[in-house]
Amino acid sequence: MEKMMVVIYNTALESAVMKCIDTCGITCYTKVPTVYGRGETGGPRMGTHVWPGENSMLWIVAGEEKIRSLLEHARELKMKHDGKGVKVFILPVEEKL
Repeated sequence: MEKMMVVIYNTALESAVMKCIDTCGITCYTKVPTVYGRGETGGPRMGTHVWPGENSMLWIVAGEEKIRSLLEHARELKMKHDGKGVKVFILPVEEKL
């Protein structure tokens, strides 16, 4: 069964996130290069002088095995950065057109 993984990450981690994607054999994804918001830790990331920083977001639909592998890589990356910089959501894919 396919799953959708949504990955929101600090743009400073771009190369590390893309390396995880490549390592897991993920070849199809949609990237939103700039997203703003506020997570559970730290302040808002709005790309301004007051609230500097930006995030990116990936939407990935793949088989459960690849998604689980990518989740483990994302978990390791997050731990490497003191639990910050990466947020992952996994959703079921009911239908695809």
